[in-house]
Amino acid sequence: MRFLSRLRSKDVSTTAETDTKPKYPGLGVFSPAIDHTELDPTHDCRRLAELESIFVRSKRLGSLEDVPYIVNQIRQGNIVLLDISSLNDGKEKTHLELKRIIERIRGETRSYQADIALVNDTCVIVTPSFVKL
Repeated sequence: MRFLSRLRSKDVSTTAETDTKPKYPGLGVFSPAIDHTELDPTHDCRRLAELESIFVRSKRLGSLEDVPYIVNQIRQGNIVLLDISSLNDGKEKTHLELKRIIERIRGETRSYQADIALVNDTCVIVTPSFVKL
């Protein structure tokens, strides 16, 4: 019994000690220093070099034969604007073909983490992973 009471007294004392530690709210600029790791300057230079060579390409989407061009442009880090007005004319056959083309582009650019978004009824944008939509 004595042993169990000692454990309880230790448990109570440790919880009491943790409760008595002062908790300071964030002091903003004057808060305690946090270990901050800086990125390597060469990493920043590589990112800037990447950003200098970004091109915006436009392409009129006509068939599945255009998909390799789009995937290649995404692989190179370019942004692609696709004109889908010829495939988005309201006919069922062309609508299914457009859907098939978009799914193929999405599937082949998934490994590059590309984003695809509809800009308006006649335009789709495909961007590499480092471009935020």
